[in-house]
Amino acid sequence: MVWIKKIIIWFIAKIIGRGLQATVRMDYNAREEIIKWKDGYTIIIDTYKNGPKICFVKQGNSLLKKKYQDDMKTDIRIIFKYTNIVYEIFTGQIGLDKAYAQNRMIVKGDIFQTLKIVRMFYICECYLFPKFIWKKIITEKPILTSNTFNIYMGTIFGLK
Repeated sequence: MVWIKKIIIWFIAKIIGRGLQATVRMDYNAREEIIKWKDGYTIIIDTYKNGPKICFVKQGNSLLKKKYQDDMKTDIRIIFKYTNIVYEIFTGQIGLDKAYAQNRMIVKGDIFQTLKIVRMFYICECYLFPKFIWKKIITEKPILTSNTFNIYMGTIFGLK
């Protein structure tokens, strides 16, 4: 059962990683969240004990997904305590804010910049997830400035 969850997490992590890149590239509000960060600003989403790791680096006005390396310098690191928590977040059962409030994750770095990441994730989830899923985890729908179809195409094919 655990290996099935890890496969699902790996697959959804790929989709959300590409979706977040497409959202930042195409949605004005998501892009505004990172515009003031310096180039090379690094974000790592991690789990304890050999769970999935996703790494993003800000370059220009976009986020690039990078391969994780153990010696990477990070500005923000979000560490989930258990693989089950990542599964619940990635499948839309719980939001990042609720996971943090319930002490299911650790944030290393500037908490205010981490809130920007949470807002970007919520914008991305509004594009990628159907309404019945994101409505459970997001209290107020963010203003979306792009087309859902464009975000899907950007996620699947990397289109600009």
